[in-house]
Amino acid sequence: MYFKFDETGLFWKKMPSRTHMHKSAKQAPVFRAWKDRLTLVLCGKAARHMIKPGVVYCKKNVRALRNKNKKFLPVFWQHNLKAWVTAMLFTEWFHQCFIPEVEEYLENEGLPLKVLLIIDNAPGHPQSISIEDENVQVVFTPPNTTSLLQPID
Repeated sequence: MYFKFDETGLFWKKMPSRTHMHKSAKQAPVFRAWKDRLTLVLCGKAARHMIKPGVVYCKKNVRALRNKNKKFLPVFWQHNLKAWVTAMLFTEWFHQCFIPEVEEYLENEGLPLKVLLIIDNAPGHPQSISIEDENVQVVFTPPNTTSLLQPID
């Protein structure tokens, strides 16, 4: 059973840099575009199963989620000042999200706990993760081959 892991950045408040405007609108004061970013962590099996998506945001607590337990969100919530996946955040995701979800999925399917996790060779993905769990084999794709191996990436 194999799973593929990847992440993508999402500038969710950024406005387009170019647009068609009416002549009178061009005289409006210049505004600075917001660059709020979050990183989506996606992992799934090619056939049909997705692991709970992860979100890395720049703030630990946002106003919309004040007084909410983040464990009950439909995503695995993490935070980092620049909203990047670091080695520590990846390891936390691996142990607290990936392993429990895969164990539950394989138990429900009646399959043995033997998993292959394919991830890209990014600085935030530590090489030491490959020896963390004996039931999970981690394979790193070679550097600079993502465009060849994943044409849609």
